[in-house]
Amino acid sequence: MEAIKKKMQAMKAEKDNAVERAETAESMAREANVKAEKAEEEVRALQKKIQQVENELDQVQEQLTQANTKLEEKEKAMQNVSET
Repeated sequence: MEAIKKKMQAMKAEKDNAVERAETAESMAREANVKAEKAEEEVRALQKKIQQVENELDQVQEQLTQANTKLEEKEKAMQNVSET
């Protein structure tokens, strides 16, 4: 009878340890999920910023192209004036 009681106590202790490990693992999993969600938010924010910068770059390149075109036209006009 004493051996059965000891066995039951050992099994209860083993169960308690297993439950504690499971709770710890669940807690760590929740924390990891929260960190992953924050990282995903940061990625989305960075992607949005990248898109904005790319749009600004496109605008600036267009402005540069227009400015170069105007410069070339003025240079041609200056050459024409110098030749006459």
